[in-house]
Amino acid sequence: MALATVVGSWTLATTPAAGAVPLTVSRQARVFPSMRLSKRSHHLYRLLLTPSLRHTLNTWCALIVLSVAVFAGADQPPSIERLVPTGGQRGTSVDVKFIGKAGDGQLKILTEADSLSFAVAENKESAVVMISPEARPGVYWLRFCNEFGATELKPFVVGLIPESTETEPNARIVEAQTVVLPSVTINGVLEKAGDVDTFAVALSKGQTLVASMLAHRSLASPMDGVLQILNHKGTVIAQNDDDSGPDPLIAFHAPADGIWYVRTFAFPATPNSTIGFAGGADFLYRLTLTTEPVIEHSSPLVRYARDADTALTLHGWNLTATALSVPIGAEVLADGFALPHPLRSVDIPSVTEEQLTQERSLTIPVAMTGHILAAGELDQFIVHAKKDQKLSFSVEAVSSGSMLDPVLSVHDRDGRQIEENDDISDENRDAELHLTLPEDGAFRVTVRDRFAHFGDRWFYLLRCEETRPSFSASLKSTAFALTGDKPLEIPVAIDRDRGFAEAIEFRIEGLSEGVTVECPRSEKDGESSKAVILKLTVSEPVASQGPIRVMTETVDSKLQQPVTFETADGAEIREVWLTVR
Repeated sequence: MALATVVGSWTLATTPAAGAVPLTVSRQARVFPSMRLSKRSHHLYRLLLTPSLRHTLNTWCALIVLSVAVFAGADQPPSIERLVPTGGQRGTSVDVKFIGKAGDGQLKILTEADSLSFAVAENKESAVVMISPEARPGVYWLRFCNEFGATELKPFVVGLIPESTETEPNARIVEAQTVVLPSVTINGVLEKAGDVDTFAVALSKGQTLVASMLAHRSLASPMDGVLQILNHKGTVIAQNDDDSGPDPLIAFHAPADGIWYVRTFAFPATPNSTIGFAGGADFLYRLTLTTEPVIEHSSPLVRYARDADTALTLHGWNLTATALSVPIGAEVLADGFALPHPLRSVDIPSVTEEQLTQERSLTIPVAMTGHILAAGELDQFIVHAKKDQKLSFSVEAVSSGSMLDPVLSVHDRDGRQIEENDDISDENRDAELHLTLPEDGAFRVTVRDRFAHFGDRWFYLLRCEETRPSFSASLKSTAFALTGDKPLEIPVAIDRDRGFAEAIEFRIEGLSEGVTVECPRSEKDGESSKAVILKLTVSEPVASQGPIRVMTETVDSKLQQPVTFETADGAEIREVWLTVR
């Protein structure tokens, strides 16, 4: 008599008790080696035990080995940490290597667009990424999944110019890796502590080389990169540590013909007690070197969503034309540029400082783009308001890539300061004010740089509008797994802004059959006003997976909006992945 025990897709079988005790555990095409007793053990086994006891022992051995096999070879979700290289030029195919484990079963790669397709290698350690010529340039967020779970989102960057891979050794000038201009993006890694990468470029006198690194931003590399330009003697001619953020940028004007060297190294993005250059397998970067046009910013910085066409003045390097008209719906400037430049839309009129009247009066609501172009410059604007009118003023600068550290203030008609703000928080160096104005009349709004610095890169966006209470709800993860043995808890953080005081209810869209959710209400005050925990349970053991969306609805105003996850580059993800096992 044979005994078969089945748990899920695992099958374990024993042979009749009268024979030897071969034991085989298989799952799909995988077979564990047969397990047999030694000759001496088997002899004692047959001598001491009756057939009935031997049969019972067979059964218990089978169950024990099955338990060990299930726990030792449990179905594993993918745990891929990153792709190398981290991007490619649109219209090309790129061989990428997976860093991490692919898990069990079929590996799939999910993306939000059909302009990327993937051919995963049989060993699941790499893939070919095919990028459509029409692909949107910029960051794509990929998810790796199998039937047992999914990873968090991983970045893959689609660029506009040829790409290459950094090769070692290249620490010293004599080892410098030669790159061919006018444009190239190098996919590199500072793979160990003390690592330095050096690249050689040929420049003519008067040419401007733009060296721009993408690492901490978008790629979430734990590095604070440094860029240097060196001459043939190894003398440092230019250096940048932080530009508008941890990633460096240098615009270098070559003073003579010759070979110049671009060198990079890094410190930890989170400071520690280490003294010296940092590195590691996750210190990935994309270094663009180009003498072609690069847009640094546009004026206006944002476009009014209702405008059919928007006239832009471009600011940057190597630009052959600085005036451009873009049609409605355009999301990115790409053609003719070495790096893509995103265009952001707003729901209020957008103007520039040059378009204002001589009185520099602002009509609320408005988003106004300005510059601090002279030492000690103080930009002043007039806003007309009524007594007890609630207005919000904000300056976006650092968050838009500006070098400006803004200070925002509001004064009454007699010049008395009503309020001033420098930094919104320790993490946000932009500025904002929310005021209830004390009287009718004209109020003066001023913008300046905290350190009195100035220049074409000291730009800002001043928003003036009626105060509108608002809130946002966010997640800290984008991939969840639910099993039948315990509930899944999904924490939701709630940020109430400008006096928002309504209760908020939650629901989850896209849940599979058999999954139930407990959604507590976020009350207008107390602990639940700041955070709630959604609890999911499964009543039927039906395996499924797919995207879900967590939605909010305010109790009084019935405003609905999704709960989001913010990526490293500031994008909002509105759907997360749920695997039910």
